[in-house]
Amino acid sequence: MAGQVSMDQAFVERLNNILISNFTNEHFGVQELADEVGMSRSQMHRKLNTLLGKSSSQFIREYRLEKALEMLQNEEATASEIAYRVGFNSPTYFNTCFSDFYGYTPGEVKFKKTDEHKNGIAPKIPASKALETPKRKKKTFTPLFWVSVVALVILIGYSFYHNSKAKIDIEDVPIHLREDKTIAVLPFQNLSDDSENQYFADGIREDIINHLSKVQEFIVKSRQSTEMYRDSHLSAQDIGFALDANYILGGSVQKHGDRIRVRVHLINSKTDVQLWFRDFDREYQDIFELESEISRLIASELNVVLSPHELELIDKVPTDNLEAYNLYIKALYSLYYDENVDLARRYFNLCIEEDTGFALAYSGLAESYLWENWPTPTVKDAEQVKELAIKAMELDESLSEPHRVMAYVSETYDWNWTKAETEFQEAVKLNPNNYYAISEYAMYLQYVLGDFEKAREMIELAQLVNPNSAFTAVLSAEFYLQEDNFKKALEETRKAKEYAPKGMWAYWVDFKIYTELGNYDQAVRQLEESWGFVEAFELNIPPMLEAYEKDGVKGVYRMINDMDINNANSEGVQHNAYWIAQKFAFLDEPENALKWLEIAFRRKNAELFMIKYDPYFENLRSNSDFLEILQKMNLGDYQGGLKL
Repeated sequence: MAGQVSMDQAFVERLNNILISNFTNEHFGVQELADEVGMSRSQMHRKLNTLLGKSSSQFIREYRLEKALEMLQNEEATASEIAYRVGFNSPTYFNTCFSDFYGYTPGEVKFKKTDEHKNGIAPKIPASKALETPKRKKKTFTPLFWVSVVALVILIGYSFYHNSKAKIDIEDVPIHLREDKTIAVLPFQNLSDDSENQYFADGIREDIINHLSKVQEFIVKSRQSTEMYRDSHLSAQDIGFALDANYILGGSVQKHGDRIRVRVHLINSKTDVQLWFRDFDREYQDIFELESEISRLIASELNVVLSPHELELIDKVPTDNLEAYNLYIKALYSLYYDENVDLARRYFNLCIEEDTGFALAYSGLAESYLWENWPTPTVKDAEQVKELAIKAMELDESLSEPHRVMAYVSETYDWNWTKAETEFQEAVKLNPNNYYAISEYAMYLQYVLGDFEKAREMIELAQLVNPNSAFTAVLSAEFYLQEDNFKKALEETRKAKEYAPKGMWAYWVDFKIYTELGNYDQAVRQLEESWGFVEAFELNIPPMLEAYEKDGVKGVYRMINDMDINNANSEGVQHNAYWIAQKFAFLDEPENALKWLEIAFRRKNAELFMIKYDPYFENLRSNSDFLEILQKMNLGDYQGGLKL
């Protein structure tokens, strides 16, 4: 026992020694600490939680706060300067963390130092210190020394912040602190004479969303969540309530020749009071400067102190070629609003012809190929996506989306779990409001790692960023179903049906829920209702009901599988060997389930990444052939975890 304690003390001391050399670096986060100590993030998290009862990010944050207290007690610099010195990239966030941890603000340290020590009362010390090694006695230095140090640190800090890339760890900003600055950017009105200029108004809105998303203290509701309020007559208060957003940003855009006029207003949705209004009249060539100015003014209005790096990202000009930019926002409009992928690709390629260094164009083009030939992408598909994503990353290290795209391909095609996790984390660090990255990372955590606690956190964050997403609601329902929390699962599918009334996935999950509950009639009613939404499926309702009458829910599963197998060589969505394997597993036909899993393996089926913790295959987890598939996918087993 004594030996184990000694080993644990050595482990914590080793972490402390690593942090001594790195705590001033805001980019040194959980992943970097895990790399230094030679462990995975999840391994280190579990060990620290066992030893100290705290997460990895909490361990790093508290170490920085302890160093900050020492500096404040020595009056080395102002609180804001010390915030940056100890690795916080926001003085506001530093003040909040410091107050939560010590029970008083950084500005009160000098009074605490005097009064509490005078009365024999030590400042508040964190509770979990059992394994911490004794602190070394602090040296004293002359005032001239500290003046020199301060000057040197400021000089180094200035250079550091203006030459580093953004790496924000989503764990470093508690959700409850970011919720106070929750913003929904509504679709901007097009007031131009030409109605086709709507793409331009949407492009400006998209850029402002992207700018605000780079501010660590903001939660910015996704474009998808606010789209339903285009041309809405609801009040800002009603929209804010529906989206759980504290602030609503709206506006209009008018383009005439080489001039643009943009009007924006910011409303406190809780009080329905307009906080800020501004009218901008600029030349088209000043578009990027205008978008940056609007974003900075909003941050200022909400009392958010932008770090030098956040300012650098907001002020960054994506291209010097205005024609390339115009083509780019046309491509986005075609991809997101018209859902015309072919037209979007033509515009993206024209962007690249105009400016071969336009990173956003490569990123958009990579995204347009992401779902090509789903669920069985070709080698060419995967290589094309990766090539475009890598090009975008090389041109602009601050972009989140190419990392998300690379993570998805690494997860669903390459089965490179280390790469997938690294890229998902990077995508979320670079943009903590990237809804797609957050929700896809949640699926990775749930089905690949089996880290259900972290997956739940990511699902909730995705729902916070995109509160009316049917996709995320169903993800949440699947999560609760896996935990046998049927009540919450049904609550989530009910939301999904409200958000997408004819979305069939929510009904399929309800079918599974009611089957688990033994309410088979209700389960079948879910399929009957949803199949009525699509003419091709409607024809299958009578034979499905007949199968249920004859052989219960198993008859329904068998009937659906027969349909899928008959279409297994077609070009439709039903070309999905993984789904067929799931149903055979439910029917307790392991040989057929394994046969179709092997087919899914050969076809590089896009959903095969879920196999390890998919509840359908729970009864196969001791089957040697099933475990062999996991080994071939580098998924390890249920004792040793992933093979990295």
